[in-house]
Amino acid sequence: MKQIFKILTILIFTSNVYGQIDGVESLMTRRYLSCQDIGYNAQFLIPEFYKKDSKDTLNAIIDYWERHCGLTEEIIRCKILLAIDSHRFIESIYDSNILNYLISYKNSTSPIRNNYGKMYIHYNWYYYNNQPDTLKNFTVYLAKDLLERDDLEPIEIFFLKMYSNDFDGTFSMLQSDEFKETKIQKYYLDEIERNKRQIIGHGDFLLGAWIPQDNLEIVGSHPFIGFRGGLQYKRLIADVTLGFKFGKSPNIYQVYENDSVWNTDHFFGGYIGLDLGLEMFRIKNSSFDLIGGVAFDGFDALKVDDPNSETNITKSINALNLNIGIGYKYNINPWNYIGIDFKYNIVDYKNKMGTDLNGNALTINLIYGFFGNRYNVYRLKGLDYNE
Repeated sequence: MKQIFKILTILIFTSNVYGQIDGVESLMTRRYLSCQDIGYNAQFLIPEFYKKDSKDTLNAIIDYWERHCGLTEEIIRCKILLAIDSHRFIESIYDSNILNYLISYKNSTSPIRNNYGKMYIHYNWYYYNNQPDTLKNFTVYLAKDLLERDDLEPIEIFFLKMYSNDFDGTFSMLQSDEFKETKIQKYYLDEIERNKRQIIGHGDFLLGAWIPQDNLEIVGSHPFIGFRGGLQYKRLIADVTLGFKFGKSPNIYQVYENDSVWNTDHFFGGYIGLDLGLEMFRIKNSSFDLIGGVAFDGFDALKVDDPNSETNITKSINALNLNIGIGYKYNINPWNYIGIDFKYNIVDYKNKMGTDLNGNALTINLIYGFFGNRYNVYRLKGLDYNE
């Protein structure tokens, strides 16, 4: 009996709770449509009223969507296609953001999202309600159908190719004279120049030779290895360079240290400096630079055991290095380059009471470098730009 009573109590309580829930739901009479709700409905309504040839209702739906959610890629796509369809296409439909919208659309069609820079939100209807993007399917079909017309202007062909998902070289169309004095070409060329002018970081591995001249030649030529890193803005280049030259001297020379003159063939040098450059001109993937800099330059000339101490007897010879030269680089891909540079180094090594080391040095370096601003590289790639 007690068990029956408990069961009845639970049932009564549960039914009362569900009754309250139903009552609360009946109070929820105010409706708010989110932009995702509006966009989801619009993707069905726009194709439906286009087929009915109900232009007024069609435009009202698009205006309602824009008024409540702002201008989106989907809305501008519909406006452009419907304007071409009605023979009323004008460039006032869009502003300079059109390139962002177009690249965003191009991105949305790829299964692998490319980082082409600033993108606008795409409401993905497939994930919203397990439905395919009906609006995109409609606009692709419409663009392909409109491409069959024989009275299209070049700018209309450009948009129709883009919205029919024919992206191969489509952006590069905007470089042709057919688009001269159009807004879309101006936006495109401005965007190309803006991205080309961005600050670009780079790093170089150096492998070469340090070749002394005049009296300094006695210490011999030596291999040089180093690393250089810096920035380039437009044609200006700034680098910090760290390098080493090494290997025994082929000749004996003398240095003075600890009140004695020592014969030595020891040699190990270092270089740390600031380099500045100017890209003189560029031909496709090749660039020719004027380079120069100032550095702290020197080498260890002596290292021997001191019998009277646990430390070694050492001697370093250092000097200010002023250098100038030319460089060549070839871009093998958007991220890497190879090159060579030649620099004449003016140094004044003081070796008091030792061998006269008066003379300058020539350096020749092979270069393997990496460079790039990832945002700009992908942005230019998305715009079909190749140098």
